[in-house]
Amino acid sequence: MSGMQATAVEYIQRLPNDKLASAVDYLRFLYQQDYPLDQFDYELAKRADEDTDTEIISFDELLQGLGIHHEELQAN
Repeated sequence: MSGMQATAVEYIQRLPNDKLASAVDYLRFLYQQDYPLDQFDYELAKRADEDTDTEIISFDELLQGLGIHHEELQAN
């Protein structure tokens, strides 16, 4: 096992269960990627983590607000 793998295992062993699920999801995501993450990806993740807005809208509401119809999405 490499030093980085040992460090990753150490962090995983110390994580509480509520954070472990997120860590596993993220590791799965990284494993499945064909290309390395770039700064843009990390910035998106950071913004998502910092977003505390609890408002939820449906996809249809989003499209309506943007003035887009389902047919237009499928045409492109």
